[in-house]
This record gives sequence, C-alpha cells and structure tokens, in this order.
Amino acid sequence: MGGLAGFRKGLAALLSVSGVLFGCAAVLHAMDLKGVSFPNQLAVGGETCRLTGVGVHKKFFMDIYYAGLYMKTPVRDPEAVIQSGEAKAVVLHVVYKQVDSDKWVDGWRKGFSKKVPDASPELKKKMERFTAFFDQPVKKGEEIRIAYEPGVGTTVVIAGTEKGTVSGDDFMKALWRICLGRHAASADLTKGRGGL
Repeated sequence: MGGLAGFRKGLAALLSVSGVLFGCAAVLHAMDLKGVSFPNQLAVGGETCRLTGVGVHKKFFMDIYYAGLYMKTPVRDPEAVIQSGEAKAVVLHVVYKQVDSDKWVDGWRKGFSKKVPDASPELKKKMERFTAFFDQPVKKGEEIRIAYEPGVGTTVVIAGTEKGTVSGDDFMKALWRICLGRHAASADLTKGRGGL
C-alpha cells in the first residue's frame, strides 16, 4: 500500500479518526501521540498559534499519519474557522512507510472539486499550484506543514523544504473548506475542536 486513498474525504476527518480533540481555554502542554510530539505552540509568521487538536488517520487498520491543528484564536464553529483571516496551520506527521505523491495530489484535487465546484479560473490555477507542491513521496518520520499567514498566503513545507506559497484569502478559504467544511468533519471533530 503506497498511500491514503481516503484522503479526499477531508482533512477534518483525518484529524478526528481515532483522534483526541480538546478545548484549550488554558495553555496546552505539548501533546505526545504514540511517540510523536506536537508542541503546544507553532509560529506562523509573526503570530503564535496554539495546538487545538491532534488525531490519527488510519487506513486498513494501519496508522498513516498523525495530525495537529493550530490556530491563533481557537473556535468551535467550522465555518468560523474557514472564514477566519487569522494565522492557522495543520501539521501532518507521516508514520506509515511512505505516502506517494499521486495519493496527495489526487486527494487534494478531488477535495477541491467536491467542496468548491464553482471555483473561478483564477482560483483553479491557485489550486493546481498548491497540488503541484506535492511532487514527492513523504516518508515515515517526515512532516508536512500547511500554514496560512495573513497578507502572505498559504505556505507548504514538506520534509523541511519550503515548496511555495499560494496567495489570497479565496484560496485559503477553499483549502480550509476541504479541511473543515460542512459534512467534511466527523462528529468528533465538530464537537471536539478546541475553543474557548
């Protein structure tokens, strides 16, 4: 098995499957999930984002990767997260031996097609620019970091290498609609996402 065919179901589901999501009215300690540590804070540009939730994505009963969700201002409503123009990020830590490039690309494309079917030609170009960043397999122990910085855009870092940035709030909202849009999130994520 070389990837995760279920990726297209939305990052929200991936964050929540067998995951632990919790409120963060207080300062969180670093979260350790099966030996993988997620720091309680993550710098996105000049902003500090707090760890809001962690979870496991499984495929055929095997752990594929663990994910951590970070937000400057944690909220419970998925639509509020999507619309928020504040700094936010998701970190994926691969624990399976390898997730191939085509699995990532296929998952993102199907997600965009399903969640943003009426995307403008300009937005579609941004989507293709984003998916082009996933041009390599991601191996066990490597991370993907997807971070939105206001006024800059959405930056992707894979295995420590910055792949590029996609500008615009329009793209940011499209991407986060895949992650957290209505019907994309499981009940666990909808009810358990961190918030005050």
